[in-house]
Amino acid sequence: MEAIEASATLKFGRISPQKTRLVADLIRGKKADDAVKILSFTQKKGARVLLKILKSAIANAEVKNVEDTELLDVSRVWVGQGPVTRRYKPRARGRADVLRRPTSHITVVVKEDIEAKEEAAVKLAELEAKKARKKAAKKKAAGKKPKAAASKGGKEEKKKEDAADKGKAEAKDKKAGTKTNKEPKAKAKTSKPEKDK
Repeated sequence: MEAIEASATLKFGRISPQKTRLVADLIRGKKADDAVKILSFTQKKGARVLLKILKSAIANAEVKNVEDTELLDVSRVWVGQGPVTRRYKPRARGRADVLRRPTSHITVVVKEDIEAKEEAAVKLAELEAKKARKKAAKKKAAGKKPKAAASKGGKEEKKKEDAADKGKAEAKDKKAGTKTNKEPKAKAKTSKPEKDK
């Protein structure tokens, strides 16, 4: 698998190459996201120019179907010398001073980090496997619950039936027992006066 590269170039940027190289050294070899943060907090004109170019390079990488822009590295940054325009400023006694206006050609290349991409793919696969296991466990639990509920319901019905049978048996016993119980009570009444005598 080859790493995808994307670049952005600014030609004839109206800034000195020497000043721009100072800022370019800050982001060379860094992650693209980190480089954006560094440039956004660097208070130099070169930082503003490089930030625009870097964002353009990241956008170009997205066009080239990079899966995740967080996996991009700033692989190369170079600042070339452009043409120097000369302007003249009149001075005393008919003389003139030369004002040099340097320009720069700035190029930023971002490249996909394959190792980080593979690690991210492995992590993603692990997460998906974990989710699949959880879903399978939930399905198993959901499949067991209705059976358990049915068995509980069956047990409850059996208990109710047994209770009803017991209740009928007790009712029969009570009817039969009331007749037999009356006789011992009568005997007990007759026996009490005997004890008193």
